[in-house]
Amino acid sequence: MTRATAAAAVRTHAEARRGWLARGSIVRLLRLLVAVPLIAVVAFAGLALEGTVRQVLNAGTVHDVVTLSTQAGALARALQAERVIAAVEVTTQSQAASATFDDQVAKTDAEIVEFQRRRAEVSAGNSALQRIDAGLTALGSVREQVRSSPRATLSAIAFSYRILVADLLTFRASVATDTSTNIADDVRAAVAVSEAGEAIGQLQVIVLRSLAGGELTPAGQQEIVGAQARYAEATNAFLALAEPGWTASWEQIGTDPQVVAAQRLQDQVGRTLPGGRLAVDADDWVEATDGWVSQMFRIQSDVDAAVADRVSTERGQLLRDALLQGVGIFLVLALTAVLTGVVARRITRRLRSLRNTVTKVAYDRLPAVVRELSAAPPGSVQPDEVADRSVSEFRITGSDEIAEVATATRALHREAVRIAGEQAVMRANIAEIFVHLSRREQRLVDAMLAQVDDVERDEADPERLQQLYQLDHLATRMARINQSLLVLGGSGISRVRQEPVPLDHVIQAALSQIEHYTRVRIGTVDKELAIAGNAVDEIVHLVAELLDNATGYSPPDAEVLVTGHALTDRAIVQVVDQGVGLSPQRCAQLNAALANPSSVDVSGVRAMGLTVVARLAARHAVKVELRPGPTGGTVAEIALPAPIVVRRPAQQLPAVEPELSRGRPSAAGRRPAVASASRANRPGGRSR
Repeated sequence: MTRATAAAAVRTHAEARRGWLARGSIVRLLRLLVAVPLIAVVAFAGLALEGTVRQVLNAGTVHDVVTLSTQAGALARALQAERVIAAVEVTTQSQAASATFDDQVAKTDAEIVEFQRRRAEVSAGNSALQRIDAGLTALGSVREQVRSSPRATLSAIAFSYRILVADLLTFRASVATDTSTNIADDVRAAVAVSEAGEAIGQLQVIVLRSLAGGELTPAGQQEIVGAQARYAEATNAFLALAEPGWTASWEQIGTDPQVVAAQRLQDQVGRTLPGGRLAVDADDWVEATDGWVSQMFRIQSDVDAAVADRVSTERGQLLRDALLQGVGIFLVLALTAVLTGVVARRITRRLRSLRNTVTKVAYDRLPAVVRELSAAPPGSVQPDEVADRSVSEFRITGSDEIAEVATATRALHREAVRIAGEQAVMRANIAEIFVHLSRREQRLVDAMLAQVDDVERDEADPERLQQLYQLDHLATRMARINQSLLVLGGSGISRVRQEPVPLDHVIQAALSQIEHYTRVRIGTVDKELAIAGNAVDEIVHLVAELLDNATGYSPPDAEVLVTGHALTDRAIVQVVDQGVGLSPQRCAQLNAALANPSSVDVSGVRAMGLTVVARLAARHAVKVELRPGPTGGTVAEIALPAPIVVRRPAQQLPAVEPELSRGRPSAAGRRPAVASASRANRPGGRSR
């Protein structure tokens, strides 16, 4: 198994057992361990900062709304002045009043332009603002009515102005709900001043309408009483909310000559009975009350300016807090990231060093030591000495948990090398046991065959001669098992041959070494193919093991077919049986075992035939592969490489080869095994 394949197998197994967490390296897990609290800190800090930023944004919105509210108060004052002048023009129809009205319209339009400019910075969600927009759009038609005074009614014109001013004051009152508590009272105080001024403005129009009518009607008197009540209510509200400085300013305007005159005229109006004529001059009334409203507007402007300053101050403070909070969060995060980065880098550096060392030991050093031990001559391996030498390059630094892991890994590596050394010694001893047992058994088998040959020479009874032939065949199979033990012990079974042997003779020699040779049918075999002399005996043994396996795992009455043919760069021998076949998984396992012969263990001895085939194939670069047959069963394909395949005309090959399966004395010197196999295929024949 290569290093990449082993690592992939370990990763796959770990992922299957431990889930997604195992798919990340320790470095990634450390980064995750650091990232999770950092993300949590960033999330909570972001939430806190988001709240502060939202407050800053809200403060900006409040600032825009307060600024628009201030402009709404100025626009309401301009509309009040325009309303009074419009009332004068409608009641007097003088040219001077018309010129004054046009001048005031220009001033009002300037306030409208400024209001609409600031209106564009505020969302249109407020219903009062939507009504104001509609009222400003309809203001042009109201002004046309004023200019066409013969057809205009003062009540309708004053009502239009009153509705628009009321919407402006409603919007100013709604601003208090969008501000903080300490600023809301100041906004309400400014609104109270505006409402007081609007009450005086309505009183102006009522008196002018009564003067134009010639008498005070009961409805007019009720309107005057209502306007005075609204003024008193607004005044009380302002005094309850106003700061001492604003209260002082309110009291000071009571001494203003215009205000005193307006209040005196108001008292005269209040003493007039319904049906009576108002003893008030229209010009004096307008001048005095307009001065009174102007004084109140001055206080209103001071309150609005104070509110705007406080909103700006609060907004600036929130902006500074957000900036300081953001800088603090950034510094904390930066410090946390630096500290965690330093710690994580130190840990990951040591982990990478440990990983590199362990990886080198696991995939390079340990396999190299195992290969060295496997190739060492018997008796030359000292397990403890090899283990100590293998860990000499394993350096350990530090005294923390990582160093403890490294120490444990080094001890594990040393123990693995020591056990590998002991296994190498044990395998060498087992191989020696196999070789010694095989040679002892071979001597006994040879002795038994010699005795059988002696009896065969003097035996004339055909029945007893047939029994001797069967005994001879059994001894030949025992000799093959002894040769298998030699192969498992690492020893060779080939004798020195000078000449190549035809492939069909090799196959016949293999037949003489199996039990059920009568069920094997030799098919087409290319006559020009021969096996090099140095590989003949081991190829015979390899083919015999496959034939024995094929006849043993197929029905008793089924034939096993053997064929051999030449290809461009190799020769192919196929052994085809009619057994139950192999499953794809089992076939893959056997082919892997044939391609990579393993060390000798209990399973190797139990499946000795395929183990011997794998070892013999590896010696001569022969490829043996099992695959399903075309009609069932299994096909064992033997690919003989060019170095052991000889191609020459059939007439140049020896007609009779020396005995291939075993050697023993006989009456005629040495009897060829191929001849024995040929006789064994005849009734009453014998096999050796």
